Order: sequence, then structure tokens, then C-alpha cells
Amino acid sequence: MSKLAITELYKQIYRRFDDLTPVPFDCGELCGKLCCQGDDESGMYLFPGEEKLFLGNSNFSVVKTDITSGDRAVNLLVCHGPCRRTDRPLSCRIFPLVPLYRKGCTLEIIHDPRARICPLTHPEAADCIDPVFYQEVEYAFRVLVKVPEVAEFLDTLSYVLEDYQIL
Repeated sequence: MSKLAITELYKQIYRRFDDLTPVPFDCGELCGKLCCQGDDESGMYLFPGEEKLFLGNSNFSVVKTDITSGDRAVNLLVCHGPCRRTDRPLSCRIFPLVPLYRKGCTLEIIHDPRARICPLTHPEAADCIDPVFYQEVEYAFRVLVKVPEVAEFLDTLSYVLEDYQIL
């Protein structure tokens, strides 16, 4: 898939989450917006090709990580303060959910094991996330997993997630 086509695909998926959130209120009110309080070295993974949508935006920095997917370094998006929901990357839009995928296996949408700071991932909140939100996250990744670079990245990401689940 061309770089232009993948960025257009991300934009289409972003629009599906413009007005859709995990709960019908600002979930940041539950935790003081902990997920948006990173530092200069923490951020959200970008999906392959997604970095093109953030280059030149002074609210964010794209940083290469030590993780590789295929022959490419995985990029991290570091925030420089609060942003509008419509400016966020896919990882933020789907938080606290994440796809778990192994090549040739099934796609599963799970609570992100790295998101322990999020009250929505705690057992007592098990039924709080809007089922439509789950469905949209699953739909987005059923589409994205057809892109070879994304499938490769999701396979790599799944190893990272499994390491967190073991801890």
C-alpha cells in the first residue's frame, strides 16, 4: 500500500473515533487525565505510516524506538502538552484497548496490559466500556490487519503486550 493510501486509511479510521469514546463522558475525570501526562521519553506507539500525519506538528515529536517491526524501527509519538481529541494518534483514540494479533491467527481486542493507570482497565470496571467502542476498535483493526506492514507491526506489538501480561 502506498504511503498516501495508508495515511488516507488512517484518516478514515480517525473519523470513526472523532465522537466515539470508551465511556459517554470524559474518562479523564476519573483519573486526572493520567494517560495524557507523559514526559519527554514516553508516548504512544505509532502504527506503520502513521508518523506522516504528525511530522511538522509542534505539539508532538516522532521518536524512533529500539523495537523493530520487519526492517523498520517502531516510532513513538511524544506529546508536548494537551491536545484536541481530533489531533490524537490511533493508539490514543482506542485507549485503553489494544489489538492482540499473531500472523495467521485471530485478532483479539483486549484491555491494554500497559494501561494499568487507567481505571477503565480495573476488574470493577469490566462492563463500563461502551460495546460500540469495542466494535469500532475491532472493525478498525480488521481493516488495518490487511495491510502487510500493519500486520507485521501488530505481531511485534503482541510480543510486547504478552511480556506485560506475564508481569
